[in-house]
Amino acid sequence: MSKILDYLIILGVAAGIYLAANIGANDIGNSMGTAVGSGVVKMRQALIVGAVFMFIGAVFLSGNVIKTISGGIVASSFITPLGAVIATLSAGIWVSISIFRKTPVSGSHSMVGAIFGYGIIYAGIAHIQWSSLLNIALSWLSSPLLGLTVGFVFYYLLRVSLLEKTTSMAVRGRLEKIFSYLQILSSCFAAMGVGAIDIASATGIMIAVAGSAASNDIRVLGAIGIVSGILVAGNRITGTVGKRITNLVPTRGVSAQVAAASVILIFTFLGMPISPTQTLVGSVIGVGLARKTRDVGGDVVKQIVSSWALTFPICAIISGTLFFVISSL
Repeated sequence: MSKILDYLIILGVAAGIYLAANIGANDIGNSMGTAVGSGVVKMRQALIVGAVFMFIGAVFLSGNVIKTISGGIVASSFITPLGAVIATLSAGIWVSISIFRKTPVSGSHSMVGAIFGYGIIYAGIAHIQWSSLLNIALSWLSSPLLGLTVGFVFYYLLRVSLLEKTTSMAVRGRLEKIFSYLQILSSCFAAMGVGAIDIASATGIMIAVAGSAASNDIRVLGAIGIVSGILVAGNRITGTVGKRITNLVPTRGVSAQVAAASVILIFTFLGMPISPTQTLVGSVIGVGLARKTRDVGGDVVKQIVSSWALTFPICAIISGTLFFVISSL
């Protein structure tokens, strides 16, 4: 029996690395998409820099969010090795599909939905942590709205106080150059928060099963998975976030990135597994609206929002169905 348990934990860690790779590819656009979209850095440079700072955030800033993922949806006593493996694989399948479609989704939505689906089948409705789940859902709703609001206000104030008063094209060019450097810094700042949330989504449930003694090792392995996913497939979503939602230049990119990074890090320290994707897209939309409403790509936004709406129920259904079928064999 102990050998079966060991094999399940090994399989679960492998599934966590697989999910981490998919989430990394999906979420790199949340920290580096605006820098690419505004032309500050090339795609490959953005992926490498983003990978470094997401690794740092994953290893050093993820503790509070891991606690929420590992015991905030279903009590940790009801998380079994088999359930952890199935939930992790279910979330990974959906994120992989979304990357193939070049549509940014939430790795945290995927994982929370997968744990919920497994928990309903195995533990029952009575053992779902409903109050914690409600807080998570509220954070999902508030974070993109807060990102939109901060992005709108930040760029609006920047526009009326500085940009509209700068009439010289030469001065405007130098101003954008200065903001291009600030955008690189803000993107690195955001990448640490994104990495912290991503590693918790990918490995939090396996850390609950394997125990605290193995948590650092699992976290590092997951962080390596994140980096691998970024370098292999990170360009697919980065292009969507950086180029297809609204037209960005460094001043707009900084506005969106500072807004998103601030919101992401606040919720990270609160231990809420929000969607970095939702938050950044919200802030990019806010910047677009502050410039002019028609500058926002409505069709792209609708596609992204529809994917968000589907993520939780689809992952819950996949996870619950897989666990029911496998446990019945």
